[in-house]
Amino acid sequence: MTAAKAARGFARLIGPLSVANILLFGYVLFQPLLTTRISFFLRNDISLWQAAIDLYRIDKFLFVIVVLMGIVAPLVKMLAMTFVWYFAELKHAPSYLRWLVLLGRLSMLDVMLLAVLIVAFKGIGVGSVDIKPGFYFYVALVVGFLLLSLAIERLLERMSSTRR
Repeated sequence: MTAAKAARGFARLIGPLSVANILLFGYVLFQPLLTTRISFFLRNDISLWQAAIDLYRIDKFLFVIVVLMGIVAPLVKMLAMTFVWYFAELKHAPSYLRWLVLLGRLSMLDVMLLAVLIVAFKGIGVGSVDIKPGFYFYVALVVGFLLLSLAIERLLERMSSTRR
């Protein structure tokens, strides 16, 4: 039996919310998060995708880190959590959770990078940074999926322990 089949009450919303987060991530990836007036960025509107492309031109090592931690890790975690919820047997859930927790820790780096970027640009007076609605969607996505993943982890642990 899977978690999706065993879920009752509010827990039945976890699967659809997880799928909605994946779709929101696809949307947020291309939405402007910030508008800058700084000479070394190629564009004024910065999205996650465009920032990755610009980083590729500037610093390939940083590009790899940001793409892996800011795009790949969160996407893999969302897909894996959704897969575990809908398709994994409850008895195997605890072993999957250990890997998903690691992915969750790696994927939180992206919010910290954005915060440092904003503070740095505003603090040193290099230019100006205006936060766009896409940034708030992105923060809501990350915080929402963090809460959702915590709920999934707790429910899967509880469900797998009661099935033993």
